[in-house]
Amino acid sequence: MKHLVVAFFLLIFTAVFSLSLNIEKVWGSVGNKNGQFSEPQGITVDSKGMVYVADTLNHRVQVFDANGKHKASFGRFGEKSGEFRFPHDIVVDSKGNIYVADSQNGRIQKFNDKYKFLKAWGSKGPGDGQFDGAMFMTIDSSDRIYVGDAFNQRIQIFDTEGNLLETIGGKVTMMIAMEDGNFATISGLAVDSSGNLYVSDDLNRRIQKFDLQGDFVEKWTKGASGNFELPGQIAIDSYGNVFFLEKRQNKVYVLDSSGKYLYDWGSEGTADGQFKTPFGIALGNNESLYVVELSGNRVQKFKIKY
Repeated sequence: MKHLVVAFFLLIFTAVFSLSLNIEKVWGSVGNKNGQFSEPQGITVDSKGMVYVADTLNHRVQVFDANGKHKASFGRFGEKSGEFRFPHDIVVDSKGNIYVADSQNGRIQKFNDKYKFLKAWGSKGPGDGQFDGAMFMTIDSSDRIYVGDAFNQRIQIFDTEGNLLETIGGKVTMMIAMEDGNFATISGLAVDSSGNLYVSDDLNRRIQKFDLQGDFVEKWTKGASGNFELPGQIAIDSYGNVFFLEKRQNKVYVLDSSGKYLYDWGSEGTADGQFKTPFGIALGNNESLYVVELSGNRVQKFKIKY
């Protein structure tokens, strides 16, 4: 599907830096053909600039180049190795291996850079290494894989072979989940270059920050335009700025590393630069930002200029 590239600029002036964004590319529509989506929920970009989209209701992963040209698809509905039941998110390690949160099968699946299945770990349940809603993922510079285990109210951290390294959070009552360091659910997560972990919790309408040891540092609940409503997936740039999705407001927020509000953009709609339930966000090569829309069934690519 061809789109006219509509250029627009959003200018941000702060004491630290100025930032502008223009939209470069839009692709996708509803359907099950190559380049079409059915409620996609996760997106990531590898070191070569390839874009991976978890095409959730089509039970597959689609791979595109940086300009939105379809390159490959893998997966289908099922429970066997290499099959998915509602894949929710995806990350790629430094060697090009691909990890998919296979949410309703309660597992993480690992593929090589040729999309060949390598291994899987996990099952449905509350135990160590099990999952109840393996939804959002991120990966750090040491190839540690963070899995937001949403309904077990925790984050589990694994090495690339699926060995459990650490757990942050755990099953608690909703009252206790409101306390600092706990979660009602996990709706997004990312790690910065210093190893700090940022976690969205849309039921508590906040983002929490944890240090490298997994200890609570601080929480953020407000932007310039008011309280957060449904904070979602997060991406962090090389300057430590935090880009996150506000799903109910159909916006992208930008905060600095201390949580100071910098900017937000977007509104509900189908025009380029608008969003219909933005759900996945990723930073790519050459200061590119990608947003995948669950209801909009498309990917929008923005160019960031600092």
